Amino acid sequence: LLEILVKTLRMCKVEQTQFDVYSREVKKKLDNARHSEPYGHVQTNTSFLNQGIMWRFMDKLAAFDLVTIDRLQLFIDSLFEQTRVQMLVTGNFEEREALAAASMVQSLLGSRALPEYARRVPRALLHEPGVYVHHALMPEKGNVNSCVDYSVYTGMTSDHRGRVVLDLLSLIMQEPFFDQLRTKEQLGYITYSTERKYNGGHMTLRLLVQSEASPIYVRMRIDHFLREFRSRLDEMTLEKFDGYVSSLRVAREEKIKNLFEESGRMWRHVSSGYYEFDRIATDLEILRTVSQRELLEFWDTYVDKQRASAYISLAATIWSTKIAQPTDEELEKFGDGVHAVHGSLEHDGERVLSVEHVDRVLRQMDEAGDDEERALERIISEYESMVKGEADVEKAVAKMRKPASHVRTAIAMAREQNKPVCGKADNGLLNMGVVRSPSGDWLFREASAFRATLRQSGAPVPTRPLVPKY
Repeated sequence: LLEILVKTLRMCKVEQTQFDVYSREVKKKLDNARHSEPYGHVQTNTSFLNQGIMWRFMDKLAAFDLVTIDRLQLFIDSLFEQTRVQMLVTGNFEEREALAAASMVQSLLGSRALPEYARRVPRALLHEPGVYVHHALMPEKGNVNSCVDYSVYTGMTSDHRGRVVLDLLSLIMQEPFFDQLRTKEQLGYITYSTERKYNGGHMTLRLLVQSEASPIYVRMRIDHFLREFRSRLDEMTLEKFDGYVSSLRVAREEKIKNLFEESGRMWRHVSSGYYEFDRIATDLEILRTVSQRELLEFWDTYVDKQRASAYISLAATIWSTKIAQPTDEELEKFGDGVHAVHGSLEHDGERVLSVEHVDRVLRQMDEAGDDEERALERIISEYESMVKGEADVEKAVAKMRKPASHVRTAIAMAREQNKPVCGKADNGLLNMGVVRSPSGDWLFREASAFRATLRQSGAPVPTRPLVPKY
């Protein structure tokens, strides 16, 4: 079967009928990608801003009409002129049979060796210290949901000990994050936290929420959760900490169920470039010595925005077309708190007050020393004076006055004064349409242009010497 497969690939000739059928299918699949849910789009944007090699569906669509049958055939004919074969042989094979299969593939391809410098290896994009926010619009106009994919960078993937501490932190955070933002605040049905490791680059703690609320409001709620979570870690009992360690150990020691799982795990070690086949054993050994104090130090080093000396975060946001996005001028002039209050008012049915109105009321609140309740009444009074006689006014006001309304929460967040995170110097970003917010965050819309400013990581370094056996 392997021989037939390789021969078919090597001698493939594309027929016009076949080309037309598959072209339509691929084009349809790419067109349908724009109808994905917001969390799908935002995860694509996050990957695009972190992976060295990646093309989005719109990038492929832009080039699709350039693909002709003649160009495809030319590509196939030249594809195997130079190759580097990576094979993983698992299952009921003896060593000599695996080596014979490799020799057969090389013989059938008849290729020259691909030079080392021409290899494509996994690389990640490296971000400088700072807070970065990407704003994008949903391609599909009918979806009422927006989404925020919030990544906090936590060191390099090659740091084995940091990797284990991040896995433990992610496990501890999962239930409280879901409980607070999904169950209690009911921000959105899709709410979760996890971790991600980019081969050759950074590791990240990721928090994602899909919601009908303003992405700026949601991002501030995630920020608030992170600020409050440190105390939970600090007050955690040793017994509870040991319980989380035990749970992570059980997950790591889970036995492989079938050959498919085994092959997938082995291939991930190969394709990552690390060749860390003993990763589970390494993680378990490190896990035995991880302490609660080390977990707190990890948090302060990477996750705590006020304590970390080189804090890095990236929030990829996707906006529903039913929510008004702030302009670049508004993002540069007014802080997140103002935009969060304005977006929450719109969420509650108020679409009359401008960002300038909200900013003026919040300034009056600070100058007069008003509490959140008084500031809310100021906003309601201004709103009612502008919409006299209009329908649904009472309904909107009642929604604003609810104890757990987004407007109340946003006003409270606007009062919180946090030290701006020091980011990198201009580096020409302002000349490329990137906006600097009053709090020092870098805000951008064109992902491709911003991506072009990022450095690429080096290739992953194997954890063991790759010494040929034969």
